[in-house]
Amino acid sequence: MKNSIAISILMACLLTSCFNTPPPSFPEGDVIGYQPVYLTEADNSIALTAARPVEDPGQIYLLGDLVFLNDVGKGIHVIDNADPSNPVNRGFLQVQGSENMVIRNGIVYVNQYNSLLAIDVNDPDNIEIISRDVDVLKSGEFDDQLPPLSGYYFECPDESQGTIVGWRLTTITNPKCYK
Repeated sequence: MKNSIAISILMACLLTSCFNTPPPSFPEGDVIGYQPVYLTEADNSIALTAARPVEDPGQIYLLGDLVFLNDVGKGIHVIDNADPSNPVNRGFLQVQGSENMVIRNGIVYVNQYNSLLAIDVNDPDNIEIISRDVDVLKSGEFDDQLPPLSGYYFECPDESQGTIVGWRLTTITNPKCYK
């Protein structure tokens, strides 16, 4: 019995040591690693701007004669479809980080990174934000503070640049952090 307890303790120690490996030395120069994506005040603003070409089409909704087309990560195109043979792009609702949206009773519910916005589009000439629930879509307090995958170098977070809303795998220079 004593041997089985001793063996169990030894196995537990050996297994946990596998998870506590120190990071490799930090390289000089360029390496593949994660770079934080920051949400700045400018990114956080919502604005109806001039029409522009669709880059990465996503969800599409019809409200009367208007078509709302999500341009993934950028915002929502407002298209007048009164004449389906000649649709007119009326404008672009800038919503950085938008991925999903739904329309109900003239209200567009759209994410902006981890926040949820409710935007009244009943009058397309006077679009207004009704509410913004900040970080309501986060699943945990520290979701975005570390890169999503282990085994990579990453740029250390810098709070002065804004709130981290994601990570991008790219070439980084002289990293000082590792996960």
